[in-house]
Amino acid sequence: MSIQTSVPTAAIHIDVADEDDEDALIRLAQAGDGAAFGRLYDRYLPSIYRYTYSKTSSRSAAEDLTSETFLRAFRAIARRPRAQLNFAAWLVTIARNVVIDHHRSGWSRLAIVTDEVDPQVDDAIGPEQAALASVSEASLRTALDRLPEDQRECLLLRFFTGLSINETAIAMDRTDGAVKQLQFRATNRLRRILKDL
Repeated sequence: MSIQTSVPTAAIHIDVADEDDEDALIRLAQAGDGAAFGRLYDRYLPSIYRYTYSKTSSRSAAEDLTSETFLRAFRAIARRPRAQLNFAAWLVTIARNVVIDHHRSGWSRLAIVTDEVDPQVDDAIGPEQAALASVSEASLRTALDRLPEDQRECLLLRFFTGLSINETAIAMDRTDGAVKQLQFRATNRLRRILKDL
């Protein structure tokens, strides 16, 4: 007598009446549903692209790294228990590892660097995002490079990638309170650096 240890994808039916039900999409993607993973991809693509671009300054490298991030996520999602999976933070962790691999491989030296960035316009941005948007990209990159690594990473995750405090805390392996303090120190220090530029 053989016991089936995996459930065929066709046998799993989860009603996804609301396309925004992330838990249902994740469960479907974990069961091998490519369309559900595609919806998660569409939802998180802009954030992951902004993150990889902020780490490379190259559109083509950012596109490649974003694709690699989602490919690794697609291959690994079935092995991740949903109870332990904050999808946004998990994707950023994968993206961070992809970027590290990219820089270690030496390909980053071959990437074409561009100073152009498509503006990300959001009518509901807060005061911190509005301040960042008012600064030229070159000045902002220079100022960000002068921040300590943990402060720079916090700002990139919060304001360029768009993660919440909790998602940033998970991605950085810190508490919510620690991320709030780190963000406060980073924005104050960034403001002082920008004033001196």
